[in-house]
Amino acid sequence: MIKRWRAVLNHPYAALLVASNLAVRLSAGAVVLSLVLFVEDARGSFGAAGTVAGAYGLGTALGSPSVGRIIDRFGQTWPLIGNAVVHGASLLLIVAVPGGPLTVLLALAALAGASRPPVPACMRSLWIDILTDESERRASYRLESVVLELGFIVGPVLAGAMVAVLPAAWAVACSALVAVMATIAFAAAPPSRAWRGERKKRGLVGPLRSAAQLSLISSRAALGLTIGALQVGAAATATLDAEAGVSGILLGAFAFGSLVGGVLLEVARDAAALIRSYLFLSLAVTAGLVPLLLPVDVWVMAGLFCVAGLPLAPLNAAAYEMTDLTAPSGTGTEARIWTSTATTGGAALGSALAGPLVDSSSPRFAYLLALAGALLAAGIAVSTRSALRSRVTAALIR
Repeated sequence: MIKRWRAVLNHPYAALLVASNLAVRLSAGAVVLSLVLFVEDARGSFGAAGTVAGAYGLGTALGSPSVGRIIDRFGQTWPLIGNAVVHGASLLLIVAVPGGPLTVLLALAALAGASRPPVPACMRSLWIDILTDESERRASYRLESVVLELGFIVGPVLAGAMVAVLPAAWAVACSALVAVMATIAFAAAPPSRAWRGERKKRGLVGPLRSAAQLSLISSRAALGLTIGALQVGAAATATLDAEAGVSGILLGAFAFGSLVGGVLLEVARDAAALIRSYLFLSLAVTAGLVPLLLPVDVWVMAGLFCVAGLPLAPLNAAAYEMTDLTAPSGTGTEARIWTSTATTGGAALGSALAGPLVDSSSPRFAYLLALAGALLAAGIAVSTRSALRSRVTAALIR
């Protein structure tokens, strides 16, 4: 796999694009935890913090698909740059008015989420153009899952470390600035400036007319519920143990486990194996969350987070491939953003629900909510496997 990744990165501008994509992922990995810790510190309530994080995720879920449709039609460069500027300004305004009315913070968080630059979805569009060799293209899915997990390993750890030694506002501000600068670097690269989507009728609902896409989107939203609940649960666990900076280590351990799983596990190319892997990994994520309910200290919890994360990157890679295979022609970027923002929207709901649960009881209830989300995601995958199999099989035959 390392040899294939080297071949992928040897293509012109590939290293620059991957580095920019990784930086955006770092920002994405840090921003929700940064917002939770910043708002909780400023207002003294995990309920308010979870609600603000939820507004950010909800804004992403509602706003990003329309950005994807614009990119599919007009190209990547200016939509990406415009979104980056609005995204960064919104986050910096949150830092400027932490004691303002909660409705103002919610509006700014929603705007920041809606304008989050969809660089990862654009990166996958560029891989399709840049990589003509099928083995290299499949390797790019694994590379994307590794970049995702690196972002979620390093991002939360950096955010938690910054909050441990500096005011929490620094973590939010740095997340904003990194997202803006990395997006501009990505959008200015020649492959991004040259990219144009297919000129085809997309219809009013775009990729949502596909049953397979609806299955993937709904399952990813349920998995997002798990991620959002885990983010708040990790912050609450660390704070209750008087170790706020450890929250980043807990989430980083989860992402590290996912990275290990992504490197070790190979998914076969044929449709039946791809679907089987997707179903098995969905169930494995559910099983891995059960030990988080145990009453253990924070450092043992970090090990349990690591084990729980093992199936996540392979599951993401399978979902990426199935999204590309089942997206209706001309809707590739929009389809990728739908599945990505469904995860973010689910995380928004998970954060919003987990915050009050933690305030009124304990972090364990956040982990119960995470388990419920994973069970729902697995149930959707299992119940819609026929639609997924038929669409993936048809795409591979082509």
